[in-house]
Amino acid sequence: MEFSQVLDKLKCKFDEVELFIQRSKSYEFELKNSRDFSKGMEESGGAGIRAIKNGREIFLSAPLNSEKLNELIDEAESAIVHSKVLDAETIPKIDTKFKSEEKTINIDEKETRNILEQISKKAKNFDKRIVDVKSASIHISELHYEIKNSHGLDVEYTKTYALAALEVLAEDKVSDLGYYHLDSDSLDKIDFDFLAEKSASLAVNKLYPKPIQTKKYSVIISNNVFRDILAHYLPIFNGYSLINHTTPLEGKLNKQVFSDNITIIDSASLENRPNSIPIDEEGNKREDTIIIENGVLTNFMHNTYTSNKLKLKNTFNAKRAGFNSPVKVGAFNLHIKPNSDITRDKLLNMVDGIYITDVMGLHMANTISGEFSLGINGFLVLHGELVSYFKAATFAGNFFEIMKRVIAVSDNLYFSGSVGSPDVAIADCLIGGNGG
Repeated sequence: MEFSQVLDKLKCKFDEVELFIQRSKSYEFELKNSRDFSKGMEESGGAGIRAIKNGREIFLSAPLNSEKLNELIDEAESAIVHSKVLDAETIPKIDTKFKSEEKTINIDEKETRNILEQISKKAKNFDKRIVDVKSASIHISELHYEIKNSHGLDVEYTKTYALAALEVLAEDKVSDLGYYHLDSDSLDKIDFDFLAEKSASLAVNKLYPKPIQTKKYSVIISNNVFRDILAHYLPIFNGYSLINHTTPLEGKLNKQVFSDNITIIDSASLENRPNSIPIDEEGNKREDTIIIENGVLTNFMHNTYTSNKLKLKNTFNAKRAGFNSPVKVGAFNLHIKPNSDITRDKLLNMVDGIYITDVMGLHMANTISGEFSLGINGFLVLHGELVSYFKAATFAGNFFEIMKRVIAVSDNLYFSGSVGSPDVAIADCLIGGNGG
């Protein structure tokens, strides 16, 4: 069945309809232990349908090759009477017509294997204590989307994604692993030399930990670690959390909630980022959205439903986990704005304390109360230098409180997926050490 026919059939049966079509193709390449090469390819696709009749909405989905699509539409018409009555608009009343430039992935297996062999070799040559590269991997994907609705919306766009990761083993009486990854919208934008050196240095540094004392420190959290922390706490900025009263930021719009050194933006477009697409996943035109400006909460992230339900401006943050998932709210290029005047070295010179490079237990941190207790690894910092490595210390506190004590951020923005952060410096953090 052609998609135009699907839409026409839906329009005959329902008051409002939306058709979301997704096709994806992904490639995986891995070199294990510097010698065992493997590869894989996967293709998938499907259609997600939202349909409204008499104020009720139903969602259904099916693979693109499914012969049951007609049957599902018929079933939806009878099942919709049992669905919940809508309390706000969900399908945007827009008639945008748009088709982005087609993007395709050109895969050269020989060249890809050569990249993995070269970065493995570079990592092993970084230091004589690097004994093996446990895994060097590359993931590349191409995703094509079409969104159509009964109001005349008809948009198509493609995005590409590339990720490279390295896990390195170092040994000197004891052994430990260093892992790091980088991603972008294409493989040629990834700095493989940096990836090899970073993962190797992480492995070597872990070999010689020294204890640290329990006390308050000024803390710098590395960009990749703070990126993960920010991603974990993203629900506090979500319109659904506002509706469900599960964000501590409820009632604090236009109020100071973080340090004035923190500005958080969800950018419509950033160079080399795969989510720099012109529309959200309901077909609305994307625009830059400032969530936090100099510590002041200026916006929550919204889609059509949450903005209408709360009578707030739509920030065009509609996202889906896939064609078989309902529309939710999510980030595209959300990040803490870096400070172009503060390099990493300058930030290190601002703090005598610790520099955190790894955290454990972040998944247990409470996104509602903000409470966390993390295992941490990192370095003591003195006079701008990383003096000695420590392992298995403890950092316990409250996310909302530490965000009020941010004294500076650096210029070195690190992105993974849809979230990014620079290094972040925080004053007066109680660290539980193991040195008495």
